[in-house]
Amino acid sequence: METGKTRADNATLWPPEITALPKVVVPVSGVTGHCLTDGTRQIVFFEIDEGTSFPDHSHCAQWGTVVAGELTLEVGGQVELFGPGDTYHIPEGAKHRASFSKRTYLIDFFGAPDRYPVQA
Repeated sequence: METGKTRADNATLWPPEITALPKVVVPVSGVTGHCLTDGTRQIVFFEIDEGTSFPDHSHCAQWGTVVAGELTLEVGGQVELFGPGDTYHIPEGAKHRASFSKRTYLIDFFGAPDRYPVQA
């Protein structure tokens, strides 16, 4: 078993096995995502720059976990702050927005295989 820290201060938290996955197209600047899909669902490993915001939007159901950083999420008018280890759920079709006051790493599971298109 290999262990140990290999990350430099400016490097990604994700290991090479994740950064080698296909990148997704995200219509928000400051966001990088790498995905896995099985044809019915999609999992995306996100790295999000400090100061990034997603405007109001809605889509398929979403479940996520904050790995590092901080997520402020507004769903249905309710605002909640999430940190490392916290999980969240956004129901299908729910209007929501998100902002990030720190560099943040998320793992998000989407109830559709094509929530984010894969880069060509």
